[in-house]
Amino acid sequence: MRFINLDGREPDEAWRIKAKAVSDQLDAAATRADRDKLIDDNSAIWGELKPWLLEFSKGKCWFSEAHDSFSHWDVEHYRPKKISKNLDGTERGEGYWWLAFDWHNFRICGNVGNRKKGGFFPLRDGTHQASAADRNTDDEVPYLLDPTRPEDPLLLSFDEDGDVKPLADLDEWNTARVHESIKRYKLREYEPLMEARRDVWSRCALEVNYCQNLMDEQSKNPSASKRETVRQQMLKLRGMVRFEAEFSSTACECLRSRPQQWAQRLAAEGQAA
Repeated sequence: MRFINLDGREPDEAWRIKAKAVSDQLDAAATRADRDKLIDDNSAIWGELKPWLLEFSKGKCWFSEAHDSFSHWDVEHYRPKKISKNLDGTERGEGYWWLAFDWHNFRICGNVGNRKKGGFFPLRDGTHQASAADRNTDDEVPYLLDPTRPEDPLLLSFDEDGDVKPLADLDEWNTARVHESIKRYKLREYEPLMEARRDVWSRCALEVNYCQNLMDEQSKNPSASKRETVRQQMLKLRGMVRFEAEFSSTACECLRSRPQQWAQRLAAEGQAA
């Protein structure tokens, strides 16, 4: 997961007008059944934003960082549009129907993760819960990590087995958030995803070792050709940690785990990009 910065961006005016018109109809609907029908009948509206949303992640799932190993893309509603489920699966209220056509609530997610998450959106016990009457979602404290929050992607850690886990020094609450997000977005139990991350880690470790050998050789017997080979190898590693690279967070983690300080610095550059 990498941070998706939505600041200063919004869909085109025609789309916003269309979405607001349906949102106004939702507000005027007399029953839950009427609202659900309006949402279902107009689902193509959020689908129209799929290409625009994918631009933010350079064609990757916002949660898994997969290009295609996490199935086809869904426009995921971070706050569920019809029903909202607690940790134990019980329903809470009538969902966040008033956000069904609010693009700020949209995320791009692979079909595998979106189907697993479904209507789950647990909140921390005892904290504020938004409702149709009180639409203040800012004071909610969700369990699920949100890629549009700059601090949330930093809570995840990866290893050479392709696994994803909480950072070692997290407090109890944030550890619970990571575990719940891993489960709900199926970031661990989907083997193609695990295999893809293992492959990125393995390739990154090999490239680091090869680059170090090249640097050692250049130091012992300098030449222009060897220097250029080192440069090309560094560019390859930089490419693996660039934001648009598939599973770049895993590559950054691999670089951070290497004993070479230059590799650790490269990881820091990649994470900041």
